[in-house]
Amino acid sequence: MDNPVNPVHKTWTTPVAAGVVLVVGGVALIAAAAASYADPPAMTFIGIAALIVLAVGAVTLIRRPRLVLTTGPTLIVKTLRGPMELTPDDIERVSILKTRRLAARGRQLVIDLPDDRLLIFGRWDLGVDPTVVAGELRTAGFRVDD
Repeated sequence: MDNPVNPVHKTWTTPVAAGVVLVVGGVALIAAAAASYADPPAMTFIGIAALIVLAVGAVTLIRRPRLVLTTGPTLIVKTLRGPMELTPDDIERVSILKTRRLAARGRQLVIDLPDDRLLIFGRWDLGVDPTVVAGELRTAGFRVDD
């Protein structure tokens, strides 16, 4: 439910389907680990993989929505420690980091905070291309470097 004092303009998050697929995959890996009881090393490695996949799926579903842009403007970042509210005065700059690995190119949204902390979001975190989010933040009044 939207807060009437601070209505939500935009939200960005990993799609629910991705988190559900990870949880289902983790459960399938648990079943595979149980089925490989005759081979203890395989059971161990598959069990560890299952726990990791389940943890990533759970975190994906718990941290929803990842970013919320409200009036003011205020940017609410949902972390494992809880939501963090940031205004344009709390952020030194927002930028897009472009990377290239082998033949793939990637972009990440980087939010630079005054206490030398960086908040970095990729397409997985936002559900859309980070340049789209940067454009929305620029329109809302945040300082976005090109």
